[in-house]
Amino acid sequence: MFAQLGNIQFNLITYFNGIEESQKHNYAVHQTIESKPKLQYIGDELDTLTIKLNFHSSFCTPETEIKKLKSLAKSHEEQAFILGNGKYLGRYVIEEITSSTIQTDKSGNVLAIEAEIRLKEWYSRQAKVKKKQQKQGLKKK
Repeated sequence: MFAQLGNIQFNLITYFNGIEESQKHNYAVHQTIESKPKLQYIGDELDTLTIKLNFHSSFCTPETEIKKLKSLAKSHEEQAFILGNGKYLGRYVIEEITSSTIQTDKSGNVLAIEAEIRLKEWYSRQAKVKKKQQKQGLKKK
């Protein structure tokens, strides 16, 4: 297992095809007279992760796997995202699912689907406090 979101596992050999992380930081722009504007940091955006997936009939039922993801997304509940090595990356919701049927048989049965899911960080103050405590614990060791 490469990673797990809630109860859905992603296997590297079978269908996990990469992960992309995005962080964004917000700045207010203050206009000045006869000079360039000044920037002021105002906070961070929620992190996003984009996971690329390949489903093929040789190792799964592609339509069933997409249905699992859509069902999880429709629950609108945050899910733990954990790497296969046990590293906890945080709690996320599925913000977007994009899928493309890339192969069918002559009868129209789906053989392969490529998909991308975009996860958005689920922020809570409690989680931030725990993360801060963990970092402080690491520094003391």
